[in-house]
Amino acid sequence: MTSIIIPKPNDLIYVEDVIEMFEGKITKNIVYAWVREKKLKAMKVGRRYVFSRKAVLAYMHRLLGTT
Repeated sequence: MTSIIIPKPNDLIYVEDVIEMFEGKITKNIVYAWVREKKLKAMKVGRRYVFSRKAVLAYMHRLLGTT
């Protein structure tokens, strides 16, 4: 059974914010690929993806091998 985490409103970010967190070293296509490959969790709100800032930070740490 998976638990549902409801993020706080100030924790929600968009694709552009994810790119900014990676200092512009990735593109929208990379973010969308991560979502498709289920490497990065996202919610679809209308036509846009919304991410949890904490989830993106956790994914960054996994990619970089840091804790």
